[in-house]
Amino acid sequence: MTKKVLFITNIPAPYRIDFFNELGKLVDLTVLFEAKTTPVTTFNYNLDQKLNFTAIFLRDGDIREREADWKILPFLKRNRYDHIVATNYGYATEAVAILTLKARGIPYEMELDGGVLRTENALIHAVKKRLIRGAERYWSTGEQTDRFYQNFGIPRERIQRYPFSSIFEREIVKNPWNEQERREAKDRLGIAREKLVLSVGQPLHRKGYDLLIRAAARLPENTAVVVVGGKPRAEWSALLRELNVQNVAFVEFSSKEILNEYYKAADVFVLPTREDVWGLVVNEAMANGLPVLTTEGCVAGCEMIRDGENGYLIPAETWEPIAQRLNTLLSNDMLRDSMANAALNVVRGYTLEAMARAHADVFLREK
Repeated sequence: MTKKVLFITNIPAPYRIDFFNELGKLVDLTVLFEAKTTPVTTFNYNLDQKLNFTAIFLRDGDIREREADWKILPFLKRNRYDHIVATNYGYATEAVAILTLKARGIPYEMELDGGVLRTENALIHAVKKRLIRGAERYWSTGEQTDRFYQNFGIPRERIQRYPFSSIFEREIVKNPWNEQERREAKDRLGIAREKLVLSVGQPLHRKGYDLLIRAAARLPENTAVVVVGGKPRAEWSALLRELNVQNVAFVEFSSKEILNEYYKAADVFVLPTREDVWGLVVNEAMANGLPVLTTEGCVAGCEMIRDGENGYLIPAETWEPIAQRLNTLLSNDMLRDSMANAALNVVRGYTLEAMARAHADVFLREK
């Protein structure tokens, strides 16, 4: 029998639309979005495309994180759905939804992309604990997220793992790109240097690109470092001048086709983040057969990187290990090839199809 499932979430991010489309092939899915847009990000999805789920938007414009939208209440009725999953307890509207479900005695589940433990005062911890506790099931992306839940008193037996991803099975390359293919991609992008270290991410302090700039000063002259994601922050431009670093370039986000060219041209991928609740670019890089260097502050790295096998995990807030590991990888073709193949073996378990199946298997097996 088909199960009726309701997901409550914030905005229609492209990777979420893809996941819901896959899950909608397996269950009768309704997704309740708080809003269609956000003031800080422009999405490349088309809401007129055929969807495999019912999409409901509480607001046509930008989301308002701290303002509760009471139009959500009529959707929270007993026996309307077999499963209700809330995904953003920190948003006012979903906080209201969670508290309403509790008050009405309606079973629900909670899902997070990832979880990072932070030092916080007692009042904030108590409020978060009130919102987090009470679900029947907690969907977790791995050990880091398990610990986050357990920090708020959630027992291990209520935690259900799922593979988190933004890539389809068809997007994973069969084999790592060879040297000629990478060189041709570099030429198309206008990259003259022999080696390319790639990073992808928004120009935010927490992404740690100041650390990458310091590491780049220790790399061989034949190595280019490209960060795809936007213009550099003023302090990063100043640091480039201070250290006289000539091999780092920041480029704007463009089409997915151009981004794929960068992945194809790259020899190594690095995400020097101070903190990332997940870090989907790690999935993307591994799907392109790249060794990945990232930090212990990246949940995706902690879950997917086998240190020394398919990449490296280093302490956050450090740049010397970035330089050391990159120099090791850039000087050893056999090591890069071995890590590239190991990365592909791991990422094949982290696809949108696998993510949808993991959810549907649980939803469908229960009465």
